[in-house]
Amino acid sequence: FFFASLLLRHIASGGAAMVNEEALRSQLKRGRSTVVNDPNAPDVQPDEELGQSDFEIEKLPLTPYPSPLVGRNYPLGGLSKVIYNSLMPEGSDPADHTPLLMQSAGPHRELHFDPSNVVVGIVSCGGLCPGLNDVIRAVTLFSLEVYMVKKVIGFKYGWMGLMDEGIGDALELTPTIVRDINRGGGSFLGSSRGRPVHKHGEEMLDNLLRLGVNVLFALGGDGTLKGASQLYDFIKKRGADIAVVGIPKTIDNDVCYVQKTFGFETAVNEAIVALKAAQAEARSHKHGVGLVKLMGRHSGFVAAQAAVAFGAVHIVLIPENDVSLETLFKLIQERFKKRKYCVVVVAEGFGQNLMETTGTDASGNAKLGDIGLFLKKEIEKWLKDTYEESTCKYIDPSYMIRACAATTNDASFCAQLGNNAVHEAMHGNTDCLMGYWNNVYTVVPISLCVSKRKFVNVDGDLWRAVKEMGVSLADKKRVRRGSGPKSLVDLEALQRGEVKIL
Repeated sequence: FFFASLLLRHIASGGAAMVNEEALRSQLKRGRSTVVNDPNAPDVQPDEELGQSDFEIEKLPLTPYPSPLVGRNYPLGGLSKVIYNSLMPEGSDPADHTPLLMQSAGPHRELHFDPSNVVVGIVSCGGLCPGLNDVIRAVTLFSLEVYMVKKVIGFKYGWMGLMDEGIGDALELTPTIVRDINRGGGSFLGSSRGRPVHKHGEEMLDNLLRLGVNVLFALGGDGTLKGASQLYDFIKKRGADIAVVGIPKTIDNDVCYVQKTFGFETAVNEAIVALKAAQAEARSHKHGVGLVKLMGRHSGFVAAQAAVAFGAVHIVLIPENDVSLETLFKLIQERFKKRKYCVVVVAEGFGQNLMETTGTDASGNAKLGDIGLFLKKEIEKWLKDTYEESTCKYIDPSYMIRACAATTNDASFCAQLGNNAVHEAMHGNTDCLMGYWNNVYTVVPISLCVSKRKFVNVDGDLWRAVKEMGVSLADKKRVRRGSGPKSLVDLEALQRGEVKIL
């Protein structure tokens, strides 16, 4: 009721321009892990400077063509708005603030494109991710069987597939071809890195025009989305009638202004398998450490969420929370006071300052040092110097997780993202991506989403849950009951030569 009244007040006022209210527009400190400014990105726009215009979607001129969904029992048009800031600081007066609104996604009564003349293109870029085939399948089937477009073309191996060197591999996607591709992992269209759009955009656009492509869906993470926006700049400059819509793909779940991305839920689910193995190995040895490295280049969502879901991880290391080796060893030692084993999870981007790293990959990203192998070596060395009997078992399931098929809930999420992407593209929305906010599918400008990165809020609920379940150097101040099975022998009595059975 509270937010409904805010929205009604906003509508009644004619949707007046947003005023600068720091309390309302500050980042959510609680309720969910939130957007946090990247200190290394000088072009980041603080949330308190956001205005309603930042959420406005670029639209191609409405023609308009009637939607083929008219008369098919579809609720068309009148799509609702989604309140961006769903929480307010304690003590704030709702009457003093006007909410920022995001556009929800869905079918429209009128379209920019005539479906019978539309050629759809699909490209997937960057690393593999569970759900890629589900999205490719959804976009293809929905375009052909619901909107009855002329053709769907799949471009192979990322942005290279739009260039002269790869355009020959493009293939027409049909219902028969894509019907069962969601049963396996990987990407049916393949993927690659490199071929920056800002350098090859003209060549890519030439090939799109040559094939008569009207709508291009780009599946990928931060780099791919930036490339999609750059490609639209070339399209707009030349005056071509092509819509570009991104569908964010990242296991790391680090796309800004998007509640979750496809593949994340599957990654957390599969990570649990590795955590179970690490726990079994660690607790089967005296002073055993089970070390698992999970995805998370800049953001530790997978590591944090998996730790909470599993409920038996004692130390979680993520890029957002610096921990020295000395502190890590103290934490393990503290854990050993209560049990003789310890499970440690580390995100791949943690501790890069502890190692020497050089160079960049084909996409221009800094190459990460292998923090998993580094920690394994350092922990083994410390264990050997500290305990007579010890072991460290290391598991890296990264590529197994990336290549697996989506879970049922993730697959459903992928299907709805793909369907809504087609709705928005056919309406003429462009230079935008499909999002999800407050449990509603949304459409958000790409420029807004790539302006900053989403990080785990170390003051938020998710990280608090991690800390509450893990070991702390302050644990000695806690009173713990049932800390484990007691020894049957009184060791002090044994040392005095008096063995006492407990």
